[in-house]
Amino acid sequence: MKKLLKFSAVALFFSLISCDPDKGFQGPEITLNIVETASGSNDLTSLVAALLKADENADSNLVGALSSPGVFTVFAPSNQAFANLLASLDGFNSLADFDTEEERALLAKILQYHVVSGVAAQSGSLSDGGKIATIQGEEITVNVSGGVRVTDKTGVAANVIAADILTTNGVVHIVDKVLLPQEVLDALTAEPEPTITDLVVATESLSVLKDAVIKADLAATLASEGPFTVFAPSNDAFVALLDALGDDYNSLDDFDTEAEIALLTNILLYHVIPANVMSTDLAAGAVGTALTDNSIEVIDDNGTFVIGDASDTNANITAVDIMASNGTVHTIDKVLLPQEAIDFVASL
Repeated sequence: MKKLLKFSAVALFFSLISCDPDKGFQGPEITLNIVETASGSNDLTSLVAALLKADENADSNLVGALSSPGVFTVFAPSNQAFANLLASLDGFNSLADFDTEEERALLAKILQYHVVSGVAAQSGSLSDGGKIATIQGEEITVNVSGGVRVTDKTGVAANVIAADILTTNGVVHIVDKVLLPQEVLDALTAEPEPTITDLVVATESLSVLKDAVIKADLAATLASEGPFTVFAPSNDAFVALLDALGDDYNSLDDFDTEAEIALLTNILLYHVIPANVMSTDLAAGAVGTALTDNSIEVIDDNGTFVIGDASDTNANITAVDIMASNGTVHTIDKVLLPQEAIDFVASL
């Protein structure tokens, strides 16, 4: 009886894995797509998180693409591969640090470089030295001597540590390195675009404005994400203001009381528009500034725009569209004065 039961169990097992005798041996049925397969793997949790992070951009749908019926080959970086990448990047301790639209777009390019469309290439079909185009647009190079390896634009090979994971829409190979295309390498090594604070500090003709920004403790604000537009008074503009204030104000050092520093801060905020306004965007009319409830006036003066404040004298724009990472700087030949500054001058 025991032998009969044992035989019956074996027969049942073979009937489950090979239901069609005409097709020979049949393995377990494949029911999961690439994303579902990655989600079920303890070694690919960072990959899934990276896909979701990239898809926070409105124009990205990597999860949807890799869940679709199309056929793909994915070289999937392990959790340790992502950890190694993050350790090599300044300012990135986790995938959460890809927190701007530009950074998430860069992450999407990295992920696309791991995906080949139109083929489910198992390891046995890969050729030594073969170049494969990815959906990012650049190629990876495959080597199969002594194990399967994939080389990116850094020239450092990634080892395939788990091959031929079959899914309903392709095949996954787990690799021990995040592959980087040339496009991403160029972006990572490019000099960062200066902030508005950087521009002011680096421009000799704005050195008094730099001192004023530091004195008013606005340097960090003008280096923040923004965007901002700054009408930046020249050194001569500040000299003219100090002359108008009289003998008690020979330099910014004479703004030494709490009230005077608060006034200087408000004057500077009056030069800042909390939006990115290029010269081509200028149009006649009032424009709100970072000084609450205070506007400047863009005035059409015979086809040339000048800037009006609370005084009777307008400022001429002397240079336009000096681009920063967080906005735009236009230089002017006069310090713009809000009404409180006019009242202060009158009180003198």
